[in-house]
Amino acid sequence: MVGERRAPSGLDWLVALAFVVIALLEVAAGVFPGPAGVAAAVQLAGILPVAFRRVAALRAIAISAAVLLLYVITYGAGNSAADLATLLLLVYSVGRYTEGRGLLAGAALALSLIVEELAGAGLLFSLGDWAYLLILFGGTLGLGIVLRVQTERSIALAVEADRARRLAAATAQAAVHEERARIARELHDVVAHNVGLIVLQAGGARSVLATDPERARTALRQVEETGRQTLTEMRHLVGILREDEDEERQPLPRLERLPALVDEARAGGLTVELAVEGARVELPAGLELAAYRLIQEALTNVRKHAPASRVQVRLGYEPDRLRIEVSDDGGPAGAAAAPARDASDSGHGLIGMRERVQVYGGRMQTRSMPGGGFRVEAVLPLSGEAA
Repeated sequence: MVGERRAPSGLDWLVALAFVVIALLEVAAGVFPGPAGVAAAVQLAGILPVAFRRVAALRAIAISAAVLLLYVITYGAGNSAADLATLLLLVYSVGRYTEGRGLLAGAALALSLIVEELAGAGLLFSLGDWAYLLILFGGTLGLGIVLRVQTERSIALAVEADRARRLAAATAQAAVHEERARIARELHDVVAHNVGLIVLQAGGARSVLATDPERARTALRQVEETGRQTLTEMRHLVGILREDEDEERQPLPRLERLPALVDEARAGGLTVELAVEGARVELPAGLELAAYRLIQEALTNVRKHAPASRVQVRLGYEPDRLRIEVSDDGGPAGAAAAPARDASDSGHGLIGMRERVQVYGGRMQTRSMPGGGFRVEAVLPLSGEAA
């Protein structure tokens, strides 16, 4: 049964009690034929099922119809407002809380109530009264059905929306894990490269230690600096699960390859301007890789959402931080293209970019431009310390 409840609520009992009071007042007023005591008992038995209309609507209308029909057959019907309200509420409840075969059975019982009303009033052959009661009871039943269908549809939409939210959250989480695994693999390459340099530098220092101490000291200083960078990268790597995959390793890109990256974007249809500001400094390999990937992903994002736009890429070297800005004008679509790249977008490019920035303790902001277009801004501390 649709909307089945375990027990009647307090409101259900209050409604039934109100109908009983009205019926007893009608009994006292002589509305019902037959002995007053019998009429009162019948009204009590026929109206109390109203309290169970949402618990078991079909059984409630069956009991009420049987009790009232028996009384009508024995003594006849009275012009009772309580009886009419009771029957209409029970018919409505059948449409509202039952479906399938239960609904058909309830409709049949509702038809018997119509016959009961007509027979008791001696109007069984009056077509006007037949039409009136059919419209009244049919409309009440239809109202219950419509409300039930609307409620079921609302519940189904809410469940679907919740499922979609859960799926989106799970997909986003999977994207985060995937990006973390990718970062871990690349950091592993950085650390392995630095350790290899340490070994070579230490070997060179040992080979010239006796013949050229100054050169040996220079090599040892390089070993010390490379070791510090390696320890920093190791701190980033700890806690990130590395997924081994049988894939061919490519050389890790560096910022010096930015002009080539910009040329690739231009070949894809973008109009790109590259500006490098400030004195270039030597960056830790992992930090430099994160900056390159951020610009690469931002350009990919522009190609996906605004393929005919003009793009400005700015890379600023500041005393203690590296500033990155990638902005576009949205192309011919203007502002209409920008909302699709909001942080709530189902794509995972922005998620990956944010992950890379956070690994190095940086900050990243994304926003749609008032006149159309989109901007990605990121600041990476040159210390490379994790947040």
